[in-house]
Amino acid sequence: MTPRSCTRCLVVDEDPLVRWSLVRFLEAHCREARSVASGELALALLREWPVDILIADARLAWMTGEELVIRCQGLHPRPGVILLAGSKISPFPINLDHLAVIGVIEKPLVFDSLAQLLAGVPQGPGSTAA
Repeated sequence: MTPRSCTRCLVVDEDPLVRWSLVRFLEAHCREARSVASGELALALLREWPVDILIADARLAWMTGEELVIRCQGLHPRPGVILLAGSKISPFPINLDHLAVIGVIEKPLVFDSLAQLLAGVPQGPGSTAA
């Protein structure tokens, strides 16, 4: 994916500062970027506003990032997913390879890692971008 080839991107994170900073960053890489604070809000929005890329916190309060990714499997088109993970998170208990997970980025965010993922630099699911 090259800059501006991503049409729509949705950020899902409970932290308003993370949402704000990611949307501002994504405006340079996608035509449209929005954010919501929960998995439930994300699923509701995705039914009306399909996206190319979904960036979600792996540790949302009411629905984990993994659960959100699994529930996105029925969406058409199915978005590519980038998970945000704290450095203390252990490996995911499920195999993410078949769930359209593009990569996992550790928090605190390193925007260079996100830019690489958006540009199509391969990052294996379940591995962290540094």
